[in-house]
Amino acid sequence: MVIPNKEIRILPRKSLDNFRKQNYWTTQINPDTPPWYVWENNVTIGRSRANLNQKKQLVAAPLCENEDFKKNFREYLLTSTLHGLRYMGEKKLTWFERFFWLAAFGSSLICATFFIFNVYTKWRSSPMIVTVNPENMALSNLPFPALTICNVNQAKKSVAERYWTSGNSIDKKLLLSLCSTEDEGEIFENNVTAEAADWDYTRSFLINVTQPCAEMLVLCSWNSREEKCLDLFNAQLTDEGLCCTFNTVHRNMMFWDPNNVNDMNLTFPLPAVDWTPETGYPADSPPNGFPWKPKGVGVNHGLTLILDANIAEYYCASTYSTGFKILLHNPTETPKMANLGEIYSPGIEARVAIQPRILDAQPALRSIDVKKRLCVFSSERNLVFFRTYTLRNCEMECEAHEMLENCNCVLYYMPKNRTTRVCGKVDVKCYTDFWRNNSQEERNRICEECSPACTEISYQEQMTAAPLNNRLVKKIAQTVESRTPEYFTQNMLVVHFYFEDNKFMRYTKGEIFGLTEFLCKYTTKSFFYNTK
Repeated sequence: MVIPNKEIRILPRKSLDNFRKQNYWTTQINPDTPPWYVWENNVTIGRSRANLNQKKQLVAAPLCENEDFKKNFREYLLTSTLHGLRYMGEKKLTWFERFFWLAAFGSSLICATFFIFNVYTKWRSSPMIVTVNPENMALSNLPFPALTICNVNQAKKSVAERYWTSGNSIDKKLLLSLCSTEDEGEIFENNVTAEAADWDYTRSFLINVTQPCAEMLVLCSWNSREEKCLDLFNAQLTDEGLCCTFNTVHRNMMFWDPNNVNDMNLTFPLPAVDWTPETGYPADSPPNGFPWKPKGVGVNHGLTLILDANIAEYYCASTYSTGFKILLHNPTETPKMANLGEIYSPGIEARVAIQPRILDAQPALRSIDVKKRLCVFSSERNLVFFRTYTLRNCEMECEAHEMLENCNCVLYYMPKNRTTRVCGKVDVKCYTDFWRNNSQEERNRICEECSPACTEISYQEQMTAAPLNNRLVKKIAQTVESRTPEYFTQNMLVVHFYFEDNKFMRYTKGEIFGLTEFLCKYTTKSFFYNTK
C-alpha cells in the first residue's frame, strides 16, 4: 500500500515491532467503520468480511484438494516401477497413447491374475512333492528285513501216500483240495464231510502234511555265527501254507491285543523293542534289540541259510518248478506269499543284495487333507488288529472284513480274534466265489480307504546265482548229517542275504510350497514379471 505525502523510512527492528503493535491499519480506515482485522483479541471482527473469507475458503478447499490428488497421482505414475504406468502420466503423450498404455497394463494385470489362479489351483489340488532327502539313512537305524520262506511243495509224498492208504475220507478230500486244480466246491459237495473239515481239523492236517521248518532249515548263520535255526525262525501260516519267518516284530508289538488273536504259538528272542517305520528304534533300545539290525555290510554280516527242498518228497507243488518261495518284507507286516514270493531253485548258491526303499514325510504334511497328500500317518488311522499302519496291513484287514461280511468267516491266514469263525470246507463255495467274482479293481474299490503310509520301508533284492559243484560241496556236506554231495547239489539251496552299503538314499514327501511361499514367490513375482 502506498502512503501519500509521507516519506518512507526504514525503521529499526525494535521500532518496527512497536509500530505493528500500534495497529497501523486502523489509521487508514474510517474510524466509524469497525475494522475487519485487528491485533487485539478483544475487538469483534466484522461479520460481512469474515463470512466472505469463509465462503472463499469453502470454495477453494475442494479445488485445492482435487489439484493435490491429481498432482500426487501423476507423480505416482511417473515414479512407479510398474512398467507402463509412467507413460500414462506423461504430459507430452497424446490421449490415444495414454489409452494404449492403460490397455496394455490392464491386459498384463489380467494375464498375471490368470496365471496366479492356475498356480493356486495346482497348489490346492496337488500340494505335495517327493524329493531326494540330502540326509541318507544310516544302516544302524535300519532293521534287517523280515524273511519268509515256503517250500513250493504243498504235501510230503510219504504223508500223502499214508493218507491215501489209511486215512479217512476227510483227509483224502483235504489232500485232494490241496493238490488238485479242481473246484473245491465240487470236492466238498457232501455237507457232512465239509462240516467235519472245520478249521481245527484243517490246521492239524496242514501242519502234518507240510514240510516243517526243522527239516527245511538245515544250517543258519547270523553275523558269521552259526545259530540254531529254530531260535531264529518261527512257523507261520500264510496263504502259501505253513512257512518259516525270520525277524518279524514281537507279537506284542504286532497286534493291539495279542492274547485275543487266533494265531499259532510263537516264540521270540529277547529283548523285543517297539520298532515302527515311522518312529524307528526307541532311543533306549539295546544294541541287540529285536527285530535285529545288521552289524555291517557284506556276506559276513548278513544271514546265510542252507535250505533242503527234499525233492524226493514232492507230491504236489504250487508252481511248475521245485524250490522255495522267499519274500523280504517289512517286519511289521504279514506276508502274502502266493503272489509275491520270489522263486529260488535248489542246487545253486545265491547272493541276495538287499536294497531298501525308504519313504518318509515332513510333519508339515499333517495340515494337508489326506485326499490331497494321498498318504496316512500312523496316528491318524488305527487298524483293528495291527498296531502299525501299513498299506498291506490295511488291505489284509479290509479283505478279512469283506470276507466276514459275505461268508460269516475268514480264511485261516487272515487277521482274526478268538471268536471269529475260520472258514472251513463247508464255506468253500462262498469264499471261492468271493475271490473269483472280485477282480483286483473291485478289491481296490472295496479297500479304497486304505491309503499308503506316509512313512514306508520296503525291501527289494538283487540276486546273483551259480550252480553248486559236487567237488566243492564235499566240505560243507560233511557238516550236514546224512547228506551226500550228490544229494546236496540236487536238493540244497545256499543263499546269503546282506547289505551292500552303509547309507541309503531316502525320499521325503513334503509341501511343494506353503501359503506364505505361494504369496511371496508367485503372487508378487508373477505380478511384476507379467507386466513387463
